Amino acid sequence: MGADVRLGTGVAAVHSDRVELTDGGAIPARTVVWGGGESASAVAENAGPSAGRGGRLDVRPDLTVPGYPGTYAVGDVANIPSGDDGRTLPQLGSVAQQSGRWAAQNIVRELRGGRAQPFVYKDKGIMAMIGRNAAVAEVGKHRHQVEGPLAFAAWLGVHAMLLSGVHSKVDTFLAWGWDYFDRDHAATIEATTATPQRLAWADHGADVPHIVVDRPEATSSSAPLA
Repeated sequence: MGADVRLGTGVAAVHSDRVELTDGGAIPARTVVWGGGESASAVAENAGPSAGRGGRLDVRPDLTVPGYPGTYAVGDVANIPSGDDGRTLPQLGSVAQQSGRWAAQNIVRELRGGRAQPFVYKDKGIMAMIGRNAAVAEVGKHRHQVEGPLAFAAWLGVHAMLLSGVHSKVDTFLAWGWDYFDRDHAATIEATTATPQRLAWADHGADVPHIVVDRPEATSSSAPLA
């Protein structure tokens, strides 16, 4: 797709005309899109336990928070271990749903006098979508790779099914179907004035806001306002 992927290096600084890399190189650029990953809500940092990577709470394999008996953390607010290698599960919708159900089952087990069980994540594969019919997916136990329209349809279907409620799923399918077959995605703009308006750029002198106060000039015949 024309993307230049660079591994093993990071971004040291971003300027108005370039991006400096940690290996000493630079990429000329005027538009930079930064993907910083997923971070937990500020509630996690202020809840009491010390936050780990990404501001999330480090949990035991059974999803409980160390030092806080009976407290569970799941989904994007938790660093859920994936095994004995020290890695954690990614912040995905499937991880959040499965961990939420597992935590509920563990709570029921404890209420019945049992012990909480370590979380077992069922990995259904990974996928990514960048545009119409442009997607990639790795599915199955042996990570079979699927590309193109089939992967695009799979991405839409999986993410629609992750929505809660039949109404939301149906509305989403209809909206995506309309967007897929209707290629006219021009934005609708309602003009409130006959004078053409321009985009306001912060680095343009003409876009600096000016406040003009219309005050009537005082004259000898003017009278004070009551």
